[in-house]
Amino acid sequence: MGKFHLIARALILDNKQVLLAHQKGAKNTFLPGGHIKIGESATTALKREINEELGLELLIESLLGCVEADWQDGTTQNYEINLVFKAIIKNLDINSILISHEEHLEFFWSPMDDLGKYNLLPDPLQKLIRDYVSGQKTVWWASTLS
Repeated sequence: MGKFHLIARALILDNKQVLLAHQKGAKNTFLPGGHIKIGESATTALKREINEELGLELLIESLLGCVEADWQDGTTQNYEINLVFKAIIKNLDINSILISHEEHLEFFWSPMDDLGKYNLLPDPLQKLIRDYVSGQKTVWWASTLS
């Protein structure tokens, strides 16, 4: 049986560095954000998640697009749709000390060229972010589904 996840994520940039989240013990990273609850808007969910995770207020600038992905977790097939927003956190930059309010998560800035090294998932985000920073402003759409 499969699981479905609807997720809101934030692309937060500073000086061509990307804010990444990492679940301790995992081999990948992801953009900050989290699951959208039933009856909750994507932007409300994203602001809530950033406040829960970092205790900070998120300002959403625009919707960048959508990335769908699938992955296997043991015997469970997972499917997710990531709604990705360009966002900022006032007074947060690459020199800020990031303190996670959730014990299982940590946050750090990654240079653009290291997104692959840190295994940013879903994988299509690596190219989409690099293209965005280099000036391509088209709406995002990518998928790992065949």
